[in-house]
Amino acid sequence: MRGSRLVVCLVASVSALVIAGCSSGGGTEDLNGMTRQPRTEVGNVSLPNENPKSRNSEGALKGSGDGLMLVYFGFTNCPDVCPTTLADLRLALEDLDPEQRGRLEVGMVTVDPERDTGEVLNGYLSFFFPEDQFSSLRTTDEAELARVEKVFGASHRIGKKQKDGSYDVDHSALLYAVDSDGVVEVEWPFGTTAADMRSDIEQLLDQRAGRSGS
Repeated sequence: MRGSRLVVCLVASVSALVIAGCSSGGGTEDLNGMTRQPRTEVGNVSLPNENPKSRNSEGALKGSGDGLMLVYFGFTNCPDVCPTTLADLRLALEDLDPEQRGRLEVGMVTVDPERDTGEVLNGYLSFFFPEDQFSSLRTTDEAELARVEKVFGASHRIGKKQKDGSYDVDHSALLYAVDSDGVVEVEWPFGTTAADMRSDIEQLLDQRAGRSGS
């Protein structure tokens, strides 16, 4: 449980920093998550997508059309924070109507690529989401992963390996909703409820539909 405690402490620290730079203005005053002012722009960053349906193409970390990508940095051996966050997100998406669900994609970036092979990551995500709704984003290039994390404001640290080969992984635990322009519309810290995420997603999708229809 040592790694779990470290993750929770890091999450608290990151959340405090995010709140300090956030505002509820700009037409998103009803959102339950956190919005930065100015908004974080992730541009056209991409990582290899190891979901078989992607045919090993590069996966852009942003939504498409009038949709959103919900981006998360985590790892499959995470004891509690990652599975809890993804389970809450699954519940949030299940309560959306089919048209809205079709405009969403979940992108998980593994921060532990040594253990999280493409096969492992795909199997893990398929427990939470349909195969055609997620991207398994993985790189073994530490510098590439660090560049993507920096753009989002995410971070992780791999602990020292123990004699049995195990090690702890500390990581920030924010979930990001990114539109097709590469703008982070909202960030949800660990502990955000499924109902709050669903409400935010519905509002953001309605706003994007309104813009595209105007």
